[in-house]
Amino acid sequence: MRTVLLCFVGLLLRPMAAQTTQASSVDELKNMLLGLQNQVAAIHSTLLTQQTMSISDVCRVIGGATAIQGPADPIDCVDVKEQGNSTSGVYVVKPNGESKLPVYCDMTTDGGGWLVIQRRQDGSQDFYKSYAEYEQGFGNLTGEFYLGNRHISALTRQGHYELRVELEDFKGVSKFAHYSSFSVGDSASKYTLHVDGYNGTAGDSLKFDHDGHKFSTADQDNDGTDSVKCAEKHHGGYWYSACFKSNLNGKWGVPGEQGIVYGSFKDWQIYVLKKSEMKIRRVK
Repeated sequence: MRTVLLCFVGLLLRPMAAQTTQASSVDELKNMLLGLQNQVAAIHSTLLTQQTMSISDVCRVIGGATAIQGPADPIDCVDVKEQGNSTSGVYVVKPNGESKLPVYCDMTTDGGGWLVIQRRQDGSQDFYKSYAEYEQGFGNLTGEFYLGNRHISALTRQGHYELRVELEDFKGVSKFAHYSSFSVGDSASKYTLHVDGYNGTAGDSLKFDHDGHKFSTADQDNDGTDSVKCAEKHHGGYWYSACFKSNLNGKWGVPGEQGIVYGSFKDWQIYVLKKSEMKIRRVK
């Protein structure tokens, strides 16, 4: 931890000193401090995950977070990969027009460059959250988490993205669903889901019954029916219709309709899954 802090302090002070000499007005100082505030937020998220990362990896990520903005800043994990990084882990990206954002990049699956937006694996994170929490994101990037609809929307506005959903049941059986087109609308659209072009082994339980639907939580019912509050009934936050063919943000380890379900995984049974990982990649 001492080494990590030294790395953080050394990397942070250099750009501060350089920027201070250039700041000739109060407005410039305010802008500099606002930028540092965003950097510290990214560094804080990185330090939370450093126990499962090597010291060199933490320093590399912190270095990326505190570097002065330049043309080489990656906008997603495709850029991170093209900068020569081949190890899966936490990196800092800067989506177009957005603040810097710590993300988890999968550099091994199907050629790498995948940015993970959701992970379920052990029930360590409660996913029965408010609309605002799903908007901003929650959890631990090296464990269970949801990146946040605000960030997912910003990322998928940058270009054409594909989606890969990886699933595993409690018997160790793994399947996947790949969609050639994926995006999430902005806040005004209630983060409407757009997904198309399925192939894979898990079947299509996402476009079917969820494409074109708004995001719902227990405290904000945007689903496609007036007869039931789907998010409350199924204990999650999701693009519910009336109500679902999949429920990947349901309650972990619970059988039935409140659990983590992907209907086509097993002949459209209400079959509860152990693991789920959703990841996106920009198609160039």
